[in-house]
Amino acid sequence: MSASLLQAAGMLHPQLIEGKIPVVIPVGADQDPHLRLGRDACKRFKEFKFNQLSSTYHKFLPGLKGGKMSSSDPLSYIALTEDPKEVAKKIKKYAFSGGQATLEEHRKKGGNPDIDVAFQMLKYGLEEDDVKLEEIYNNYKSGKLLSGELKNILIEKITKFLEEHQKKRVKAKKLVDKFLN
Repeated sequence: MSASLLQAAGMLHPQLIEGKIPVVIPVGADQDPHLRLGRDACKRFKEFKFNQLSSTYHKFLPGLKGGKMSSSDPLSYIALTEDPKEVAKKIKKYAFSGGQATLEEHRKKGGNPDIDVAFQMLKYGLEEDDVKLEEIYNNYKSGKLLSGELKNILIEKITKFLEEHQKKRVKAKKLVDKFLN
């Protein structure tokens, strides 16, 4: 109970500092009870009239294993500082698949891209071309594209992304002091 109250307090806090201002809270569906408690608390305070809290709901990228990402489980996420070769191994070994149990079954029934982590990562921004993404979706769902092939598409995209990001990070490190002084 105290954790929920603490989160609700954090949502109301900006209005205590800045005055009666609109507050929009980005939340995942799992955080909705805390937001509801915060909204209820807004109405109950007599000493201070809070603006009602607003929210935007977000669907978050699943962890590699298909559930929630967790900092306590390094096999459930990909860090931006990780070596792309290690990331490829992680994806091949741990990325939850929406494929069938056997090759024959997958070719016959197809896979489920809606639960496949490799497809979800492509969908959430690694594949920029919507037409290509739809083609991957349909090919996987029909069984034309296998789980391993889908993971290889992801590995190619994420390797390129990580290499570019890490190069930019090295350049940005040189500029940090300029912004901190």
